[in-house]
Amino acid sequence: MLRQARRSSAIIAIASLCPLLSGKSAIIGQAATRRLVELFPFEFDRRSPERKQFGALTLMGAFQLDSNNKRFGGLSGLTAGADGKLYAISDRAYWLSASIVSNGDNALVDLVDWQITPMLTPAKTPVTGSLADAEALARAQDGSFLVGFEGRHRIWRYDTLTSTPTPIPIPAELSRAPSNGGIEGLATLPDGRLLALTEEFANPDGSFKGWLLDGSQFADLSYRPAKGFRVTDCAALNNGDLLVLERRYVPLGVLSARVTLVEGKTIQPGAKLSGRELLKIEQPLVTENFEALAVQETAKGTMIYLVSDDNYNPFQQTLLLQFLLANANH
Repeated sequence: MLRQARRSSAIIAIASLCPLLSGKSAIIGQAATRRLVELFPFEFDRRSPERKQFGALTLMGAFQLDSNNKRFGGLSGLTAGADGKLYAISDRAYWLSASIVSNGDNALVDLVDWQITPMLTPAKTPVTGSLADAEALARAQDGSFLVGFEGRHRIWRYDTLTSTPTPIPIPAELSRAPSNGGIEGLATLPDGRLLALTEEFANPDGSFKGWLLDGSQFADLSYRPAKGFRVTDCAALNNGDLLVLERRYVPLGVLSARVTLVEGKTIQPGAKLSGRELLKIEQPLVTENFEALAVQETAKGTMIYLVSDDNYNPFQQTLLLQFLLANANH
C-alpha cells in the first residue's frame, strides 16, 4: 500500500483519468438499478485504442470497477479459484469475491454474484484497527486462503471466507520490517512451499527480503526489482515460474508498474531473484496504483489479472486489467 503521505499527490496522476469518470457517470445515470459492483470497459491505450499487444502480453480486457458500497475499495491482494471465481482482499480487512463470466476466448465479459464480507480474527470478531492492513493473498493447495498483513506483520490461514484464521509460523526477522513495507507478495509454489516477498524490507545490496516457508522451516532469499520499483504482489504458475507485480511511485503522483517473470528453477534458498520484464504500464497508458495480481491457467496460456488499489480515495479508481501470456512465452 502507498504510504498515507503520498495519497494527496496521487490526485495529480488520477486527473488524467477524468474521461473515464465522465463516461461512467453517463452510464450510471441511464441504469435503472445498480449491482453491488459495476464494470465499465475503458481504453487502456487511449492513443491507440485498437492496440492489443503490450510487451509479451495480449490485452484481453480493461474495466473500471465501481460501487456505492462503502466497503468496496482498497483491493491489495487477488487470487483466481478453480471454482471460476476471483477472490480479493482489501486493506481494511474485507473479503471480496465474484464469479467470472468469460467468452469463448476466455476474455473477461463480466463479474457477477459479488460478495463482500469482513475478515475475522481468531476470536471471531471482525478484523479492525492495527490488525486490518491485509496486503497479500494466496490460495493453498488444500483450497484455504493465506493472507499476509502489514502493520502487525503476520500470515493467517483461512479455510473459508467466513471462518476464523489460524496463524502460521513466520520468520522472527519479519518483525523488523517497516510497518508499511512488509509482506506484499505471497505465492504457493507447486511443491507446496510458500514464497513471501516484502515491499520495503531492504538488504544492504538494494534487494528486498523474502522467504521460502515450509511448515515451521524458513529459508532466506531476496528479490531485486527494477530501480525505483517495489514488489506489490506475485503469483506462481503451474510450471513453477513466478510472476511478480512491481510498482513505482515518483513525486507529483506519477505511477507506473511492471510485470516480470522469474524462472522457477532460480527460486531456491539464498537466491537473489530478478525477473524478465513482460509488461510495463506507464503513461500514455492508463496508470493507477496496481497492487494485486492473479493467474488462471487455460488451454491457450495463462490469464493474468491486475487490480489497482484506490486507497478508498475518491480521486483514485479501481481498475481491472486482463492479459494473456501465451503458452509459447513460458
